[in-house]
Amino acid sequence: MSEATLWRGGALARVDACPACGARARVLHASGVFDHLDPADADRWQVWRCAGCKSLYPDPRPSDESLAAAYARYYTHLAHPESTGRSVSTDRAAPYVNDYLNRRFGGHRAPAAWPGHALLTLIEPWRLQLDYFGAHLFLKGEGNNRRVLDVGCGNGLFLRRAESLGWQATGLDPDPSAVQAARSQGLDVHQGFVDSDAVPIAPLFDVIIFRHSIEHVTNIHANLCCALRRLRPGGMVWLAWPNPTGPGARYFRESWRGLEVPRHLCIPSGMAMARMLSDAGFERAALRRRGRHAREIVRESASIAVAHGDAINRKRARRAGWIRRWSNFLATIVPGGGEELVMVAFAPMHRRKEVAR
Repeated sequence: MSEATLWRGGALARVDACPACGARARVLHASGVFDHLDPADADRWQVWRCAGCKSLYPDPRPSDESLAAAYARYYTHLAHPESTGRSVSTDRAAPYVNDYLNRRFGGHRAPAAWPGHALLTLIEPWRLQLDYFGAHLFLKGEGNNRRVLDVGCGNGLFLRRAESLGWQATGLDPDPSAVQAARSQGLDVHQGFVDSDAVPIAPLFDVIIFRHSIEHVTNIHANLCCALRRLRPGGMVWLAWPNPTGPGARYFRESWRGLEVPRHLCIPSGMAMARMLSDAGFERAALRRRGRHAREIVRESASIAVAHGDAINRKRARRAGWIRRWSNFLATIVPGGGEELVMVAFAPMHRRKEVAR
């Protein structure tokens, strides 16, 4: 695959240095990786681990011109915001969850039942899961007219959530099918990405969200710089992406769901992301604990392992339950310990000379 110049979607581009830190030294993390949306596809990819910052990236990757072909059947085209099957609670628990979210974030979700906040605060893995559910918006939740921008919003899953928590929510996505799905729900969504000056949105936000979108871009540093220009002084950027140094990445290898070739162009380590945020001008970058979260990614990794079909992957699939429990435990006690990394950082309080248009 490394010598090929084409894939089913078009041309390939070589990646000679780590997209996160620029280092050239690397080791092969996995080969024979296929797109989990189509295991029968003939395209196979190599994923490398940077020897410096421990980030993961494919080489070669789809060219900029062929990237759109990788999203033809992506799940964010589905119109209903909960259509992916991801849910934070059952219907029976929803009133208690809503009570926690309303009191924690200042929202107005209904129905809400006391003593949901008091009970869920005592259960650490669930409390952390719910804080993630709301993207830690309570960190920047004071005052009225709070504005949040979701970059790579897909079908609008988080936008509906943010609105229920009392925020004015705007979405950006480069995929026209995802934009159409979100707009069909009455959401304020525009086609483009954070680095597009042509996108007709308000210039400054209190919070900018990159929820599993930053690993899809070709230049992470440039996008973080653009995000900084769209934030108010003291505003927050919130990022979530797969953990390239977590238990699942190391255990499942080529079957790890977080690789998501050919759409994930760089999966930065926490160390690499903190450095890129600092270089872009952000302050106080810090990982947050994730809590209960690993069920879906481990289940899908096990399914990918079964699709590979060899003895090693069948063994990985059989032991997936242990990885799920271990990942949830680590993510509850250690920032950056699970299957997903969550990081926040803040724009400087002083007013910048350059303001986003």
